[in-house]
Amino acid sequence: MENVTFEGARGLELSGILDLPDGPVTTYAIIAHCFTCNKSYPAVARVAKALKNMRIGVLRFDFAGLGQSAGHFTESTFSADVDDLVAASEWMASEGRTVGLLIGHSLGGAAVLAATERISTIKAVATLAAPSDPSFVARQLADQLKTIGEDGIVEAVVAGHTVLIGAPLIDDLHNQTEHMRRIQRLPVPLLVMHSPQDTVVDISHANEIYRRAPMPKSFIALDGADHLLTRPAIGRWAARIIAAWADRYIG
Repeated sequence: MENVTFEGARGLELSGILDLPDGPVTTYAIIAHCFTCNKSYPAVARVAKALKNMRIGVLRFDFAGLGQSAGHFTESTFSADVDDLVAASEWMASEGRTVGLLIGHSLGGAAVLAATERISTIKAVATLAAPSDPSFVARQLADQLKTIGEDGIVEAVVAGHTVLIGAPLIDDLHNQTEHMRRIQRLPVPLLVMHSPQDTVVDISHANEIYRRAPMPKSFIALDGADHLLTRPAIGRWAARIIAAWADRYIG
């Protein structure tokens, strides 16, 4: 495990972790964490570490304003996160580590779907419990957003913890009108992974992503998992599936 920093799309210093195999690397991947999470969130860390054991080098990093990355979350937007995924891939390439695989959990899954067509080296993309439309997150927070202050900031409870959310993020989530078309024109194979028991993002979202995406595409039901993939065995199982699937297109 190697701690790294790199410059994001807006000049902010972003903090990441590189999980690298001891031996030869089959490919490099970037994994995007869930909404308001960070690079050390258990689901992301478990998937990254399991992929490392299958000869895939993985970069996981904190989006701006979260974890150890610079910036203020109240100024963050979904579009900025997508830009930072592109910046992360460019930094990896500058280090001689060309990224061939993108993986995203929850809203991070929507972000990698949006970023894929902008990164020419990507050969495959996988989502875990991703919403089909980024605006779904804003709609889920609608009741809490009614209390937004004159400064455009609201205190909201997300996944059991309190965060400050800014109006720029909410506006940007609602403005992702191109997202479905991005899915329809995905230039690489897609793996959709979702739990039938997900009570946060219903599996109907996975069905919609899968329906709209072009071939080749695959769908795996993460039976028994919750939205945050809190059971350790689920993350490791998902990583094994991703590695075996991606090997067809990357290995």
